[in-house]
Amino acid sequence: MTVFVITGARTGIGRETIRQLATNPSNVVVAIVRDLQADISSLNDIKANSKGIVHIVECDISNSDSISQLVARLTEALGADFRINVLIQYAAVLHSREQTSTNLTAEALISHFTSNTVGPALVTQSLVPHLVPGAVVANITSGVGSLTMLTNGQITAGLTPYSISKAALNMLTIHQARHLGSQASVVAIDPGHVKTPMGGAGAVVEIPDSARGVIKIVTELKSEDSGKFILYNGTQLPW
Repeated sequence: MTVFVITGARTGIGRETIRQLATNPSNVVVAIVRDLQADISSLNDIKANSKGIVHIVECDISNSDSISQLVARLTEALGADFRINVLIQYAAVLHSREQTSTNLTAEALISHFTSNTVGPALVTQSLVPHLVPGAVVANITSGVGSLTMLTNGQITAGLTPYSISKAALNMLTIHQARHLGSQASVVAIDPGHVKTPMGGAGAVVEIPDSARGVIKIVTELKSEDSGKFILYNGTQLPW
């Protein structure tokens, strides 16, 4: 059985990734949600109709105390000797869209860093002892975190707090790839401009297409791809 652990699973691309993976009887899928008291009816429906095994586990990746309890909760779901083949980190926040480098607030920047950079860092740290040799860690990032694409005009200087936090996540990805070496392949994946509430107006990528692309990348990834920045369709992006 292939064990997938996916954060940000309650809605959007994360939930669709759970749905697609759950159609394979060889998969064990752990859906990480911030709050089990929230509306997770759609995830429960996926679990009930799954051909594989689906677990729903609570962890608020913006809260270090909650992250510290993640291993215990996964142990309860998967057993004491659980091992993870693929970790996909979708969980993120995007707000304060109007803020730029000339008017951003400390609160907005800290909020984005806490969820979009610190959270993925601490989740990975906690799960490293449980990764199988050659595991895959996928940090779901964004093209707006690319310094090169902003510099050359491919993207505009918008969503500043979010953009900065995703640039930091990209750097974290490279550090993780170097530090984990052959133990795990670590990549940053841009899911595309997806038609979700976070994607907003002008989004062009359908949720199922984005999820399908992410699954293809993580299941076909080669060790030499570790440390790369990849668009959901397989195109390599510049840092």
